[in-house]
Amino acid sequence: MNRIISRIHIVTEALLLLLLISCEKEIRPPAVGKPVISEITVKGAVIESKIIWDGGSPITECGFCWNTTGNPSTEDYHTQAGESEGKFSCRLDTLKEGTRYYIRSYARNREDLSYGLEAYFRTEAFKKPTAISGGIHGIIHNALFCTLGYIEDNTGNIISKGFCWSTSINPTVNDQKVDLGNGSAATHCTIEGLQPGTVYYIRAYATNIVGTSYGGNQVARTFDGSMTDIEGHIYLTVRLGNQEWMNRNLETCYYSNGDRIATTGTQTVNIEMEDQPAYQWAYLGHDDHPELLDDFGRLYTWYTAIDSRKICPSGWHLPTLDEWNELFNHLGGDTLTSSDLRWCFNYSWSNPLNPGKEGSFWAWLAGFRLATGQYQSGSFYGTYWWSKTEASTVNAYAAYCGPLDIDKVSTAERNKKYGLSVRCLKD
Repeated sequence: MNRIISRIHIVTEALLLLLLISCEKEIRPPAVGKPVISEITVKGAVIESKIIWDGGSPITECGFCWNTTGNPSTEDYHTQAGESEGKFSCRLDTLKEGTRYYIRSYARNREDLSYGLEAYFRTEAFKKPTAISGGIHGIIHNALFCTLGYIEDNTGNIISKGFCWSTSINPTVNDQKVDLGNGSAATHCTIEGLQPGTVYYIRAYATNIVGTSYGGNQVARTFDGSMTDIEGHIYLTVRLGNQEWMNRNLETCYYSNGDRIATTGTQTVNIEMEDQPAYQWAYLGHDDHPELLDDFGRLYTWYTAIDSRKICPSGWHLPTLDEWNELFNHLGGDTLTSSDLRWCFNYSWSNPLNPGKEGSFWAWLAGFRLATGQYQSGSFYGTYWWSKTEASTVNAYAAYCGPLDIDKVSTAERNKKYGLSVRCLKD
């Protein structure tokens, strides 16, 4: 009996051993996903994939392999990638531009190496530079001041960049140009040697190994000349119709014979009771801010403006009412508004403007000074320029530009003791 029981135990243990062996977990090769491709550039792309199943054993290695012929393996170009929560990715950045690549994901466990389905993509080809930004930020009678800004380039090698210009539209590097060197960094330049009173077309350009691209046309008209007052202040001049005007307000403290123009002891002195007061004041009384004079100039009583010692430089004079009206008629007549005088610049156009409006009168709202000593801000009250023409024993005529863009440009009578701006006209 005992022998029978012993034999039963042996058989039972053998069966249990066989059962345990048969229940041991089976190890298989892993399963890996098809690559997902994004952010394609001239040198590569971002590649992502995932472990679908680890095959019953930890993943020991995963990554991507690629070639240009198809069915890539780890015998071709390949790279390992770190795996996290079943996902892995890499950025390829050493590929050749404009080339088709085939790529597969791979993963390895202790059993074997497996590949995912094949994907493919083409790297970007090198292109000419694009999005070339350039602009004009200043102009005189014989030069332009330009800024070359952003250049988009996928080659990483701008060989040459700069500006080209001509008196005809769409200038190229075969016309006049200034070369600002290589690289894509923003830079500034001065285009010199231009002819006064001439319309020029200017384009920014950039060149890489593929070719040359251009920015949009900008159109500018150089000023017609320049003049200097007795103190050495320089004024650019603009020809409008048959007249040539200073492009900004007079700022001198001296008559042309060298005598100093008087001013009041304080900026706000009341001069209503004075007989023919000949004074000048800084813009809004700000003698402590000389930098404002370049734009706004000084304010003068009418008696100063018509003084026989002459406030305008030699060869220039205070315009009459008829001469102001001639200017206004040339610029638009009854339709002329404040914006036509204030915002009619002679550069940075995308298209040329009509004759007469291509020049820049540049009306700054300098305001004025009442005889009582109170200053009126140009932002609220506009600005006046004296004419030589007398209206009465008390008033003289002045040209007026209002503070709103829609305000009509006009002429009006102003008290001769007011402090107004002065623009000189060439004889």
